[in-house]
Amino acid sequence: MEHKRSSLFMAMLLLAPLTATLPVMTNLNQSLTTTYTVSEENTVTSTSAIIQTYYGSTTGMALIQAPINLPPEVVGFAAPKGKCSQYTYPVSVKSGTILNVEITSTYPANVYLLPSYTYQTSSDGCEITLPAEALVFQANFTTYTLRWTAPETGVFYIILTGPTTVILLTDQGSSQPVSEPENITYASSTSTSFQDYLFTTTATYLTESAHPLYLQPQSISGLEILGLLGLIACTGAMVVALIRKRKTA
Repeated sequence: MEHKRSSLFMAMLLLAPLTATLPVMTNLNQSLTTTYTVSEENTVTSTSAIIQTYYGSTTGMALIQAPINLPPEVVGFAAPKGKCSQYTYPVSVKSGTILNVEITSTYPANVYLLPSYTYQTSSDGCEITLPAEALVFQANFTTYTLRWTAPETGVFYIILTGPTTVILLTDQGSSQPVSEPENITYASSTSTSFQDYLFTTTATYLTESAHPLYLQPQSISGLEILGLLGLIACTGAMVVALIRKRKTA
């Protein structure tokens, strides 16, 4: 009995290298590195505008407005009760002259602008009856600004009527046209151009990931397993027979 056990143990020991050839999953303890690349592209469009103005100029005489600088005038009325007095203020102007005169009165009064000094007043002297049409008229003023542009060259008359009062005439920037040597610059044309700009930027991102690497066994069919087991059995029987033969000898 002890002899059979020894023979079986020797047979298993000799067959151990053959059983090691059975397929198994072996971990190689290595890693597989995978790299991912991602690109992001950004495009920006902008437009710029350029405005150009072209100028021309003149030479020679030019007609410009020059200040008149009318001196201030103070008019005092002393009229009987219920009556009015009159005052004539002549102004010599050129065609295109701009009158800008401020008139103030301590009591309500009337102002007229006439092309002639010939006129008639009402019975109390407070209103003008002739000529029928005044160029400018303002009744019962205490503060009034006379603004008027002369249609022609000549003398025009500011007529004041009112009761006992004090009236002040002040120049507020009256001017008249003057011909002077002057260069005048003027805008002849304007052009606008547009320019488009395109900017493109690209950003690249890298991502790495590591995975364990395994060796997968090859699958064997059923017939291959039976053949392998038969080979192992035959080899074992031959080993046992060889051992018995050595023992009997």
